[in-house]
Amino acid sequence: MTSSPALRAKPKAARAVTSRRVLASVMVVLGSLGMASCSLPGAGVDVSGDLKLLYAPFSLSNPPRYWQVNQKSDVNPAPLGWEDKDGRIALAARPGMGAFEIGRRTNVIVLASPFLSFDWQFNSAAQVGDVELVLGFRRQAQGSWTESDLGSGKPTMDQEVRIAVGQYEVRYGEWHREYFDLATLYRRYWPDAKADEVRLVWIGIVSGDDHIAAQNSVTHLTHILLSR
Repeated sequence: MTSSPALRAKPKAARAVTSRRVLASVMVVLGSLGMASCSLPGAGVDVSGDLKLLYAPFSLSNPPRYWQVNQKSDVNPAPLGWEDKDGRIALAARPGMGAFEIGRRTNVIVLASPFLSFDWQFNSAAQVGDVELVLGFRRQAQGSWTESDLGSGKPTMDQEVRIAVGQYEVRYGEWHREYFDLATLYRRYWPDAKADEVRLVWIGIVSGDDHIAAQNSVTHLTHILLSR
């Protein structure tokens, strides 16, 4: 298990940089919290409390419901593509081939499914922050959600947290897993918010904007899991 990478928060239009790390060892198992019901079928977690992303391929040119994909289409290879990597279905992200964004709208009360994990792998040209994981949060009273909250495109977000994928001391070609405690993450921004008011409304993967990635860099990502 690797330590978690740096987080960057964008509250509305502003951006703040923090070096505070979220470690798996500080996760708190909230066993007393029941799974909150989701009024938008298919938009949240399943009955076991899990939401699984990048476990199976889908069309990037015609993504399924709740997904959004933006990338350059006139380059080869494309910035985003599916690969069978070490027996896993993985998303191959090549930010050196062009900017991209892929993401899924969600409707998840953070304290109902507070743990996020994902697997990643670098090739020899990849660097930390070539690719970022984006988490979008919204504070909204329970019971005030409607079908329009899960329309097309990105939702309105109160807080966007960007997580640089990767670690500086890794062996290229090896898989690594990151863990995050979303409950701890949300309390950093809304320490006084009620437990049922903060929702994760977006999980995305974007090309990093802190540096220019090498043209042949590849970051593989798979098994993004939101769970209790």
